[in-house]
Amino acid sequence: MKTTFIKLFVFSIMLFAISCNNDKLTTYEDVDRIYFTWAGTQPALPNGNAQLTVALGYDVPLKADSTIQVKVNLMGKVSNVDRPFSAELIPSESSAIQGEDIEILPSVIPALSEKGDLRIKLINDTAKLTKKTLMARIRLLPNEYFHVDYTQAIWQGGRNALEFDIFFDAKTDMPNLWSNTTTGVMLTAYFGKYSKVKLNLICEVCGVTRDFFMYDPATENPSQVLNARMPTVLIYGMISQCNRYLKAYAEEHKDDEDGGILKDENGEVITIGNTNIL
Repeated sequence: MKTTFIKLFVFSIMLFAISCNNDKLTTYEDVDRIYFTWAGTQPALPNGNAQLTVALGYDVPLKADSTIQVKVNLMGKVSNVDRPFSAELIPSESSAIQGEDIEILPSVIPALSEKGDLRIKLINDTAKLTKKTLMARIRLLPNEYFHVDYTQAIWQGGRNALEFDIFFDAKTDMPNLWSNTTTGVMLTAYFGKYSKVKLNLICEVCGVTRDFFMYDPATENPSQVLNARMPTVLIYGMISQCNRYLKAYAEEHKDDEDGGILKDENGEVITIGNTNIL
């Protein structure tokens, strides 16, 4: 009996202490946040949506100029006014130089929208882009409208959801894995006839760079590089991802003048390998 009384007494004191401190409890603060859209999706290929490859050496049907848009998501409440947001280049992790190779333009989350576009200008009037590929790592910044603390992307193994990579160059020659007489036959069998626009589409959709299709003639065997770099399961994944993209593009642009059909620099319809692989 005495033990029961002591327990009840202690419990009463605890309840009293909690009630006296209710006014000090931290409550949830509903603050709007932004993060890159790729972080909320599960890509078919690793890191496929966390980066973009852009070729400035020739025209691509999807890009009329050197200004690109990268999708950004809102985590919070929509607003009835446009809200600006900004980003920065991370110099220590980039080969591109702010103001010389790249310029981040004013961008907004539009009124009544849950998404916005980060607008980035790639400056293509420099000779170095014909010789090497530049990389720009972009990070979203906080401001009076948005917090940026969503740093762990669920589907990307903990990658920072506030960062996005852009690879760009102005190279126009055929990469040597494709121009090689042996490996070129294999790549043509996989992806179809080579074209500059097709290569750029593959790179952009699959999240690889032009260097993915290159080897070092001085130290590497092209067949060994191809077999190691592109196992069958990866090849079929890339073909599938490209074909799904082309199908979605055709549906979205079916009412356009060209009927949603993408063509390369030679005027030929772009197809990627076996079109039945989706």
